[in-house]
Amino acid sequence: MKKRILSLTSLMLSAVLLFTGCGSAKEDAGTAPAGEGTKTESQASDTSADTASDADTKLRDGKMTELRVVFPGGTSSPADLEAVEAGINEIVSQYMDATVKLDILEWGVFSDQQKLMLSSGEDIALMFTFDSSKNYAATNQVRDITDLCGLYAQDALDGLGIYAEACQINGKYYGLPTFHEYTKTSGLVCRTDILEELNIDPSSVKTWDDLEAVLAKVKEAHPEMNVLSPVEVGSGILDYYNEGKFDVLTDGIGVRMEGDGTEVLNMYDTPEFMELAKLAYDWNKKGYFMADATTVTDTRQDLLAAGNTFGYIGQIHPGTATQELKNSGVPVTTIPVGEKALTTGNVNFAQYMVPTGCSTPEKAVKLLDIMLTNKDMANLLMYGVEGSDYVIKDEAAGVVGYPDGVDSSNVGWNNETWLAGNGALAYAWESDSADIWKQYEEFNASAATSPLYGFTFDTTNVKTEITAITNVIKKYKAVICAGYSEPEEAVAQMVSELQASGIDRIVEEAKTQIDAWKGNQ
Repeated sequence: MKKRILSLTSLMLSAVLLFTGCGSAKEDAGTAPAGEGTKTESQASDTSADTASDADTKLRDGKMTELRVVFPGGTSSPADLEAVEAGINEIVSQYMDATVKLDILEWGVFSDQQKLMLSSGEDIALMFTFDSSKNYAATNQVRDITDLCGLYAQDALDGLGIYAEACQINGKYYGLPTFHEYTKTSGLVCRTDILEELNIDPSSVKTWDDLEAVLAKVKEAHPEMNVLSPVEVGSGILDYYNEGKFDVLTDGIGVRMEGDGTEVLNMYDTPEFMELAKLAYDWNKKGYFMADATTVTDTRQDLLAAGNTFGYIGQIHPGTATQELKNSGVPVTTIPVGEKALTTGNVNFAQYMVPTGCSTPEKAVKLLDIMLTNKDMANLLMYGVEGSDYVIKDEAAGVVGYPDGVDSSNVGWNNETWLAGNGALAYAWESDSADIWKQYEEFNASAATSPLYGFTFDTTNVKTEITAITNVIKKYKAVICAGYSEPEEAVAQMVSELQASGIDRIVEEAKTQIDAWKGNQ
């Protein structure tokens, strides 16, 4: 099974990279509806044509529908927003009667605003999620788009392959994944200039022990500097230390990658988490962590840009260095030391969904198809407007970069690959290798595959317990991962409170669902 999935992974990414964005609603429409009995070839063809015609009518209805797309970003009003929308609308007009309105919510307010928009039933065509679609599907806040994908997004489904399957919930689609790293590793993301100043060769750093030697050298040379900052506001420092060791089903619950998926664990009651806690405590005592890690309100990019932080421990994938350069304006080097895992959650966490309040779901799904299959759309969403936000540096190699006089501080558009639909169709950025998308393919294909790949844990029956353990995790996790608490005592207290809050009930529910899922494989 593992070998099969890795082979399919490589084939799928190759297909994504070859997408040219062709296809209209007519070309996407397919077979006769199920349950109508056996038909002659002529009858089947007539039915297919009728279905295609009906689909096309929905898109070409003479009504210029405004399709609102909501996603997070660094600023809600980039200078070239209207120009990007104009370019998108020129593309969309080739497929349907609609215009697109990009509604960018700044990161600090995105989660709260997203919840409010979905719960109030606003007319939104596409809503981004970085928490998968399962909770929104369970509360009927997003639509089942399975049938609509067959009519309006078949090209996207074909290109995504098994990665689309990771987004299914009980065989149904409530969203489709963006192109991003479908696996992750962890390690150090740090300032390149300091590595060069101290003659540190990043290729020599292979383990966490090697990485600690780097931190010690930086601490000695720059005692005034924060050696490590938190990767996210409100988090600890070593939150991603165990990346790749577990398939996380929901926060606190998972299975080990090397097993068969039948042993469901409270991950905070494992030797791996205790190891993390002890290392965090040790590194904090040695002065490697910034003093106010769990309460600082500045983002990691702000801290890097301010010049008083060396780096952070975070997730690493091809393109991380360029992503951070564009966000902070600071050249960084990535040093991976963790493990990699291909899990359902690593694929389906980043999706675009069609909210229940959407008045034209057919057009919304077609827009999603365009975002996942159209090269011009990919370049607009990734890089903005050619000439003002980027220029072609090497046409043959497909490499672009900033125009003269433009950098991350004054560019009119900035976006990240995982938010942009299918960034693999876009040009490569000049600070990346020209073959960056090939590197993504190889990176994804090199991961160990979870024994539960394709399984999605339905938390409906344990909502109360999920809420209770979430409060406990918020109370302890960041503090432990920042090395503030004595490990043995803090972890024991956390585990005790998790058990009192019902984590064992969640474990048993997950086991029941996994057994049923495995029985149907």
